[in-house]
Amino acid sequence: MLKNKYTLWISLFVTTVVGFGLGILVGNQYQIPGTSKNLTVYGMDEQVTKVQTDLYVSFDDKLNHTQKLDKLSTLISRYKFCDLPIEVKSVDNGIAMVNLDEHPWVKQRTTLPSIPGCSGRSWRYGYFQGSAGGYATSATLARTFVQPNYKGDWIKGVRFSYAGKPIQDGDWDHINLHGVITRENLP
Repeated sequence: MLKNKYTLWISLFVTTVVGFGLGILVGNQYQIPGTSKNLTVYGMDEQVTKVQTDLYVSFDDKLNHTQKLDKLSTLISRYKFCDLPIEVKSVDNGIAMVNLDEHPWVKQRTTLPSIPGCSGRSWRYGYFQGSAGGYATSATLARTFVQPNYKGDWIKGVRFSYAGKPIQDGDWDHINLHGVITRENLP
């Protein structure tokens, strides 16, 4: 019995040491959020009171800003906004022009396809509505495109349009996506 007790403790000790060593080895091989050049997809906590990091992503360093923004817009569209169209139109003088649009069936008022959890969702009747929902949409889009904590070379700001028309102050009651949004004036 005494022999088995020592064997158990020695086994646990060896396993701990090996696991700790592998953890250090793996931690040094992979990028750790906050110390790398990861881009961040932002979101809100469940109470919609605090902006949080939802996802870290990395793109090939050979891609230019427009290409990275295109990939980021596709990712955020799928991950956060039920695959609603988000198109980077241009990047001029460090300001990205991003158009938010509706699915074709919403514009044409045809029968909605069945998308689990997303049927009937649109910018106008979903993400731009309600004070909490509008704030979450504004914070998620603005912060994900502007990347306030990114340490590398990035765009200066973003300007949003909806259905091809620039979003103006007062267009919507609950969103704050008008004008040029920079790190200094994030919603």
